[in-house]
Amino acid sequence: MDIRTFDLRVCGGALVFYIVNRCFLIPNSDGHLGWFLSCYANDLFAGGAICAWADYLLRWGRLAPLRSVKHAVPLLLACGLVWEVLAPLWKAGAVFDPWDFVAYQAGGLLYLTARERACR
Repeated sequence: MDIRTFDLRVCGGALVFYIVNRCFLIPNSDGHLGWFLSCYANDLFAGGAICAWADYLLRWGRLAPLRSVKHAVPLLLACGLVWEVLAPLWKAGAVFDPWDFVAYQAGGLLYLTARERACR
């Protein structure tokens, strides 16, 4: 599969998951699964989508793509910094959660692993 197609599919899949999760899964889940879906599932998918979108834009601009963890980790840490540290400063109700950083990184690692397998 072409890497650009894979990147767009990851972004689309993350968007579809977000909508399904917010509208159907969270309201109909409880216990540990409901907690995970409402707290970390979207962040996990966001980590993959961020890497896929960045990779797509870099390739489209004919720049060096995201090749490894050493490229993905700083990108996801910067995004996490904005959403987890800066957003609570200007958005009421936003809270800092250090485990979201872990979810972003895990999503990025899953993206890199899936891309490697899908685009051989």
